[in-house]
This record gives sequence, C-alpha cells and structure tokens, in this order.
Amino acid sequence: MSDAAPKTLVEDHGSVRILTINNVKQRNALTMDVKAVFGPALAEAERDPNVRAIVITGAGGTFSAGGDVTLFGDMTPAKGRHVVYRQREFLHTMIRGETPIIAAVEGFAYGAGFGVAMAADHIVAAEDAKFCAAFNKIGLMPDGGLLYTLPQRVGMGRAKEMLMLASVTDGVEAKRLGMVDVLAPSGSALDAALAKAEKFAAAAPLAIGAIKGAFARWPFDLESVFAMEIDAQQALMGTADATEARRAFFAKQKPVFKGA
Repeated sequence: MSDAAPKTLVEDHGSVRILTINNVKQRNALTMDVKAVFGPALAEAERDPNVRAIVITGAGGTFSAGGDVTLFGDMTPAKGRHVVYRQREFLHTMIRGETPIIAAVEGFAYGAGFGVAMAADHIVAAEDAKFCAAFNKIGLMPDGGLLYTLPQRVGMGRAKEMLMLASVTDGVEAKRLGMVDVLAPSGSALDAALAKAEKFAAAAPLAIGAIKGAFARWPFDLESVFAMEIDAQQALMGTADATEARRAFFAKQKPVFKGA
C-alpha cells in the first residue's frame, strides 16, 4: 500500500458513515499523521446532519495496535503530552458527541487502540479479537480515556486488574465480561456493526443525542438524573420527531425521523 494512501478512509452506507483507520504497515497505529486525518474526519461526521451513526474500524484485519512506537526512542515528557493531547481531541468527540458510534474490532485493539474501541457507544468484536491496555509493559499508565470508559463496562476491580497487569482479553472473554456488546465470527465484525448501526440510524436522532449526552456526564447523583430527564423531555416533546412518533404510534406505522 502506498504511503500516500489516505490514513482514514471515509465511506457512507446510507445514513451510516464508516471511518476506517488505514495505516496497515504499522497495524493501524495511531501515528500523528493518522490522528491529523482521523480527528477531523470524525468531527465532520459528527457535524453532518445526514450522518445518523458512525462505524469505526481498521483496515487489513486489525483495529489498531495502539500508539506510534517509533516515537519512543526520543520521547520526552513534553512530546508525550502533545501526543496524548492530540488523541484527547477526537476521543472527546467520540464520548461527548451526539451521534452513536459503533466500533467494529478485528485483530488487535491494543493501547490507544483499545481506548478508541472502549470510547464507542456500542462495540462489535470478532471472536478472535485481542484487547490489551499494554501501557504498563512500557512503564506508562493507560491513556485514551480508559480510566473513564473501561470501569463503566467491566467494573472498577476488573478494570484495575486489566490495566495494571496489561492482560490480553480475547473477543469471547470480552463478551462474557460485558466489555463488548456483540460477538461476531472472525472477519465479519464490520458487517455486524453495520447491521447494528442501521438500527441506531433509524432511531430518533435528537433523543439518541440527549441520551448519549446524559451518559457522557456519568457518574451523577439521583437528583441530577431527574433534572436532566425533565430538561431533556421538555425539549424533546416539542420536536417534529416527537410529533411524528405519536402520529405513527396511533396509525400503527413505523415513524420516519428527520432530526428536527
């Protein structure tokens, strides 16, 4: 594959946008040039009103092997801060945005790649996929939002063990632990993710965005939950989508949502 090939491939399937990390020679490592393209592509998908769901995957049978190991030789604290900050930008979009994101994981999801997968709202993994925080193996602590996302899926105790020991978890075990949502045969994670993305895309986008936005503020106390519910419901009840949903309910038809 040419070095000039796009580091992120963008493809639309109806209202579902697929973003493919395309750095096969480095097992889709999140190099600075990958981040420079992937981040804006993700932000554009989030802004596009025609995109109702986003699927993130990796080219060549690997999700992402993590960070750029070629930088380790001359890494300094200042350089390290810059590297982590660049991925913070797109991870923030993934977690705080309003569009549902589905990760389709084949092969390795290691280090920062593990963080990208866990930042998705819904995770589809091949049975032989491999997840590993890996950071401790090079004397570093996890980044990529894993201290926030992983405990929400597997619990605090299990997350501590996985992050401290940098243990490897395959797709089958990840499904058992609740780390992934759907298990797919090897080579079919993207197809399964697209099928799930189409369901998200058919749902009411304003309501989906409100739900995702609420979960992004986790953890919260009960009174905060009630306040968010009241504010969001009041706003949503006046939308055209809510009117369409009521019409379709009484007409015994399937609603067609327009995000308005």
